[in-house]
Amino acid sequence: MLRQFVFVLAVVFCVSAINFAQDKTSSGLKDPHHSVEIVKDSTKTISKEPWNKVCPVKGNAIEDDSPTVEYNGKVYAFCCPGCDTKFAKNPEKYSKNLSEDGKKFVGKK
Repeated sequence: MLRQFVFVLAVVFCVSAINFAQDKTSSGLKDPHHSVEIVKDSTKTISKEPWNKVCPVKGNAIEDDSPTVEYNGKVYAFCCPGCDTKFAKNPEKYSKNLSEDGKKFVGKK
């Protein structure tokens, strides 16, 4: 009986570890419902030039080392860490907060 319990416990642990490892990747997070990819490197974020000058989540100015997300062929930059994950959860909503040239915040804060 004890052997069966240990065996079942080991199987559950292995399945959980595999599932956890698949949720996290070292190159970034991929949202299966949208074409959004958060791309991060261990030393800095991706080197693609963002098209926007203000954060689509808060409307603040972006920095040179801002986190970035690629959505619909454009690289979006953000004012701070955390805005990138909010954007990734609902990119349609937040992408509409920017003017067509990406220089002005036109949404509600």
